[in-house]
Amino acid sequence: MADNLQKHMLSGMVWTFARQFSMQAFAFVEGIILARMLQPSDYGLITMTTIFFAISGCFIDSGFATALIKKKDRTEIDYSTVFVTNVCLTAFFSTLLCLCSPLIANFYGEPILVKIVCANSLLLFLNSFFTIQNTRLSITLQFKAQNIIRVITNVTVGIVTIIMAIMGYGVWALIWPNFLQPILNGIQYWKAQHWFPGIKFSWKSWKEFFSFGSNILVTNLISTIYSNIYPLVVGKKFSATSLGYFSKAQRYADMPAYTLRTVLGPVAFPVLSTIQDDDQRLGDAYRRLISLSGYLVFPLLVGLAAVANPFILILITEKWQPSVVYLQILCFAFMWDPIQMLNLDLMKVKGRSDLLLKLEIIKKVLGVSILIISIPFGLIYMCVGQVITALICVTINTYYTSKLLRVSFSNQLHDLLPSFLYAITMGVIVYLCTLIIKDLWLQMLVGVTVGACYYYFISVITKSADLVYLKMLVKTHLLKKKNF
Repeated sequence: MADNLQKHMLSGMVWTFARQFSMQAFAFVEGIILARMLQPSDYGLITMTTIFFAISGCFIDSGFATALIKKKDRTEIDYSTVFVTNVCLTAFFSTLLCLCSPLIANFYGEPILVKIVCANSLLLFLNSFFTIQNTRLSITLQFKAQNIIRVITNVTVGIVTIIMAIMGYGVWALIWPNFLQPILNGIQYWKAQHWFPGIKFSWKSWKEFFSFGSNILVTNLISTIYSNIYPLVVGKKFSATSLGYFSKAQRYADMPAYTLRTVLGPVAFPVLSTIQDDDQRLGDAYRRLISLSGYLVFPLLVGLAAVANPFILILITEKWQPSVVYLQILCFAFMWDPIQMLNLDLMKVKGRSDLLLKLEIIKKVLGVSILIISIPFGLIYMCVGQVITALICVTINTYYTSKLLRVSFSNQLHDLLPSFLYAITMGVIVYLCTLIIKDLWLQMLVGVTVGACYYYFISVITKSADLVYLKMLVKTHLLKKKNF
């Protein structure tokens, strides 16, 4: 059983990492090209609408996908019920968003948002027909197929986006190519499973999922509103251009954390759910995951903060220089995201959606309070407020997960502390290198090289358990391929 769990975890992580690495590499190059061709205000306009679609997405899912993954004896009627629910709710919210588009445009003082919101509302509805297929792949642990589908879709859409930007479509280059998503996903999901959920509906199934998913819904809703409240405030208080600078910095700061979240997230929750009744094994797996998360994400984000200036100026030109300081600060906020994701996944695995909701309310009240206090001081202090909020949230989450398992709060901190110290000392060294060297390209080259070498050698010297575990994973995967 343990070997089988290790096999699924390793296979899922390898395929998800391969997908995320290829997607992020492509998205990185795509982002550089688009940022050089488009204006900060174009990105600001898209970001202005994000909160409204994110909130709609919470209601559309309603926590049903999470409940479906957690349920052990799910049936075809369960799948069908979730599918019908998603499609109907999406139709409602898509229509509502389109009708409210003039109000959204008036709120920001940007008339073009009427067309942007309506276009994205239609896209939201079309994509709703394929979310259950993706959930089913997660349930059956078919991570390889799931990741191949995402890579093909994202790369295709990205290429078309670049072409449209070159042709001068402006902000619409960030919208129209996305309509390829439902077409490509539909074809690939059918090829992968030859399965359609049907249109049957069961009130019994719906009530069962809603009893668990309702807390997840409210939790996700609170989290989504909070995570998008900064762009909302920036767009309203400042301008589309300022929001463009902020959103670009936020995107780059979130890139390493997002990659790790999307590598571990789709794998961790389904796999951990299979051992939800064995606290010892669950605790061991959880500790390994948070320790590995910190080891991987801390150096990436601290290093990015250290080389933020040459990074921005080289890749997307001086046009985006105001983003530098925002990026440096936000790196220290996003570095805790993968840890928080695993904290929340553990609560879901243990069926404590009530605790999840309670903690989200507490954390977001604190976060909004910090935001309100920081607004009068400007955008830089608002970014600092995000760092403070992130530290408070990860502390609260880690403390309460220690109550669910035989894993103390001090043990979890002990797992993360070495990687954090390695990363901070590495960041100081890299930043000093950028101060000594004047040429931007040399700053990047020397900074990245010195940082990577230092982090590796300090891990070897201190006999880091995470480095040993990573080497074991790589060796196991290579042997598996060789034997195959």
